[in-house]
Amino acid sequence: MTTEPKQTWSHQPPAIDFLCRMQNSMLESWMGTGKSYMVVETLRRTATTGRKQSIILCPAAVLPVWRGQFQTHAPGQFDVVILDGSGGSKAKAEKVNEALTRRKCGGLPLVVVVNYETFWRPAVWSILNTNTWERITADESHKIKSPDHRCKCAIHAWHLGKRCGARTAMTGTLMPNGPMDVFSQYRFLQENIFGRYITHFRNKYAIMNKYIPQKVDEWVNQEEMSVKINLLRYSISRDVLVLPDKQDILIEVPLAPSGMKSYKEMQKEAIAEIRQKIVLMDGEEKEKVRLVVAQNGAVKFLRCLQLAQGYSKDEDGVEVDTDTQKRKMLLELLEEANEPVCVYGYFKHDLRVVEDCARLLGLRYGEISGERKDLTDHGKMPDDIDVMAVQCKSGSSGIDLTRARIGIVMNSGLLSPGDFDQMMARQYRPGQTQNMVYYHLITPKTVDETIARARQEKRDVVDAILNSEEFF
Repeated sequence: MTTEPKQTWSHQPPAIDFLCRMQNSMLESWMGTGKSYMVVETLRRTATTGRKQSIILCPAAVLPVWRGQFQTHAPGQFDVVILDGSGGSKAKAEKVNEALTRRKCGGLPLVVVVNYETFWRPAVWSILNTNTWERITADESHKIKSPDHRCKCAIHAWHLGKRCGARTAMTGTLMPNGPMDVFSQYRFLQENIFGRYITHFRNKYAIMNKYIPQKVDEWVNQEEMSVKINLLRYSISRDVLVLPDKQDILIEVPLAPSGMKSYKEMQKEAIAEIRQKIVLMDGEEKEKVRLVVAQNGAVKFLRCLQLAQGYSKDEDGVEVDTDTQKRKMLLELLEEANEPVCVYGYFKHDLRVVEDCARLLGLRYGEISGERKDLTDHGKMPDDIDVMAVQCKSGSSGIDLTRARIGIVMNSGLLSPGDFDQMMARQYRPGQTQNMVYYHLITPKTVDETIARARQEKRDVVDAILNSEEFF
């Protein structure tokens, strides 16, 4: 008789020992391996000496997750200040100031948890940057991977790290878009490994295209780069996880003839005519022609991606529906499910489509986007939501959607292969006890299909589109 394999967590103690031992460390650990617990335990072990005050930087959606992690793994052992809620940066700065006062008066070790969009704002930054911290942790550190000197998040994280005795970065995807992603994360950890300036990094490891700025033709000296990365890295692969079965079902959803006509016009001419029937006050029908125009290649690319989903914006910026095939397929899948479902979309329009379908079926709707976070206090899918619409970039890190075993990918947009895997791991991770099914809705003969093929082959999505014959 065979027995079901059970999840063990034996990979965690060696990783925690590494984090405690190293002043600066990169924890590259697959989604669901318990990165947050390992950091909490590291803070617990190291908070007995020094200033006893630490910072955790994380995406906004993950703020409630950290509250739950400390309540579960170190109850009553830290003064955890979560800078969430709708209060302005001045109010959040005052919360930090009050917590620092408690710490100086003999209070518990302090942990300030702040999201990447907030910590560099003037009021919060002024208090974070004028104090000395025992440790700083960058959760989902690929969020600070931009090497651009104008990226305030990456630059401020680097400078704040200098005020901290120890620095940890944690991510499931160290290089979601390629080796260039390493530079800024390692500058935050220890700037003398790859230097302070991206130009030096490029000169050492990349051969740049002579005609297209920022485009890398070839990566060189990769063995040397790997050796330097491993100076600080502790890696945990997905092999340590015991998970239920997962099935990926690709569903082709062709555009209707009128929708494909609009797509082809945009693809070839960078302009498309959308004909709509409008019912006047007296009941008479009138046809109105709206123009969808792309002024340059980048806008053309965006319009093609939108048209593949069944909508676009006309020259006045008004959203116009051009096809309903994906909407009909989504409606059918939701109606058949009869259980909690997560639906992933790239554009805000995708989320509105999901909400409309849920309303038609009488299902309770929730959303994770830049505007809404319908999650429990511990960052999980609530019991009173039947359909959770997830905007790709807002739902790619830190949250737990294992309550649903069905995922429907309507449109994953320009997510890199690494970011796409991160998003899928919100459902397919420890805590998921049921066999998973992902439905991928692909519009054939469009940029939608090109993106899916590139991601499957682990190629850069944007490069794949720009080099595809069908796009031009």
